[in-house]
Amino acid sequence: MKFYRLLNPQGMTILTKDNCTWSKLCVLLRKTSSLGCDSLGSLSKRTCVSYPKSPKTQLTKYNPISELQPFVAVPIIPDETVPFNPSESEIKSAATFFEPKEKSHVIRHIKTAARISDLPTYDIPEVAFIGRSNVGKSSLIQALFSKAPSGVHRKIVVSSKPGRTKALQLYQAGNAFTMVDMPGYGHNMPHYFVDCVETYFKERKNLEMVFILVDGEVGLTKLDEVMLEKLQAFSAVHCIVLTKIDKAKRHQLLGNLMSVMKYRDQHNRYCLPQPFLVSAHRGDGIELLKTLIAYVTGNMLVTGC
Repeated sequence: MKFYRLLNPQGMTILTKDNCTWSKLCVLLRKTSSLGCDSLGSLSKRTCVSYPKSPKTQLTKYNPISELQPFVAVPIIPDETVPFNPSESEIKSAATFFEPKEKSHVIRHIKTAARISDLPTYDIPEVAFIGRSNVGKSSLIQALFSKAPSGVHRKIVVSSKPGRTKALQLYQAGNAFTMVDMPGYGHNMPHYFVDCVETYFKERKNLEMVFILVDGEVGLTKLDEVMLEKLQAFSAVHCIVLTKIDKAKRHQLLGNLMSVMKYRDQHNRYCLPQPFLVSAHRGDGIELLKTLIAYVTGNMLVTGC
């Protein structure tokens, strides 16, 4: 029997069923997240089990939040929330999905598309990266695919000039998943942004998760809040990622992290309870994010053992 675990604001929920896919569970989450665990289990005829409260889990060293915790009196990730805390071996296994493996697992750029109708049709799960212009989307994807062929890196446009990404850029890791680099919102965004990006969120059937990037030095902006509200309206399951954490002073990063978590708790039911912190420049948090991507696309089980 396969086990897939859904994160929710109350903690970790397990839903079990033979041959169950994450896509089906995400659809289920969108439809029933406001009903609670008992309703979720009865509506889906799946077994729905909440983890009992257990002793506080020490965060993996791959999570930058673990370095911030000693400077805060209260738990950054609340005790009632089960953290995404993969084991060392699981993190190493996840990394292999981001590396080319001869002909069986090729990392490649497969499409540039400004319209949904131009996207390829397949059953491969997708994860999308969205954020304010110049928040570091392309740099993050380049860091995730650091061992990809040079031809892939040439396609990933990294620039100090905001708004260089003008269309959906699709990067595929074999048959495991596709990562979608999206145009940034705010400065210099394309005039067709709504038709391109928002239509993708509403209509793309194999979208498993949206990673919304927030500048770790700047913090949550009004533009970010508008996008979070739209993702909520679209019932799009998403995760907040704080980028450029190497540029932020510790007190800045802690303040911005706490603000993000407070906003999520007050306004959003489709957001994973744990934010992720990354630095594309130093590599902080990259391996943990790789593991989450492998997990939410249904390519591996994470037990933390």
